[in-house]
Amino acid sequence: MDVELVRVALDVFLSEAKSTHADLIDSELELARYVASRLPGYQPAQEELAKLHVGDLVLARACAQGHGEALQRFESEFLNLVGAAGRKLSMDPNQCDELRQQVRMKLLVPGPGGSAPKIANYAGTGALRSWVYATGLRTGLNELRRVGRAPIPAGDEELLVAMPDSNDDQELAYMKQLYRSAFKDSFKAAIDALEVRLANVLRHYYLDEMTLEEIGSLYRVHKTTVMRWVNKAHAELESETKKRMICHLQLQPSEVESVMRLIQSGIQLGLASVLAVRKSES
Repeated sequence: MDVELVRVALDVFLSEAKSTHADLIDSELELARYVASRLPGYQPAQEELAKLHVGDLVLARACAQGHGEALQRFESEFLNLVGAAGRKLSMDPNQCDELRQQVRMKLLVPGPGGSAPKIANYAGTGALRSWVYATGLRTGLNELRRVGRAPIPAGDEELLVAMPDSNDDQELAYMKQLYRSAFKDSFKAAIDALEVRLANVLRHYYLDEMTLEEIGSLYRVHKTTVMRWVNKAHAELESETKKRMICHLQLQPSEVESVMRLIQSGIQLGLASVLAVRKSES
């Protein structure tokens, strides 16, 4: 590890954090520790720090701590995305309101035994908007399946990700249409390439909805280790999916960043469906 490079990257992170949400930072040292516990460890620390969505991560941390101003910002800036997810699933206004309440409870309210709310699991590697939107889609799909009204068959969530919606800008909508099939195939292959432990941890986390503490108890490790495993799995999936899509589509360097937006918007939702299929086949 190049300590000087890491120090510079951390200084840049903290500077950006203060420029976005200075009033939500109680301690720079504690924020640095929080961030360090969430780095996947898949690449050099300075590179992983440089890729983080700083403002989103600071806001999520403050929400997990129950900071009133942070909760208000999250409510006004992000929960509307849950309503958009509900509309994509053809939910009526009352159902969208109920979905927002479900996601609010899931992400912002502490879990059993006083465990941290699930927004504490956000690691900043993808945009918080995509993370919240995917949570809304998954929660909505589960509810519609419970009552027998799901708009797509079980196991096809990654197809829903690839469908453009009103929440997309023109570029992302175009990428979803153009690369829908390539993303699906590359993403499934990337999951197949994961080591068994990481795939199992993701299955416990996304399908079984186990808490970090519960998974840690299963593997006899601390919850921060589980968090690192989840983040490492995400980083490997993102890297491997990117590599396969570039190879398959023969992309130019200028096109890679646009494709990465598609990959990041699809990983969380696609995970649940692909892992469910793998589980049924095993």
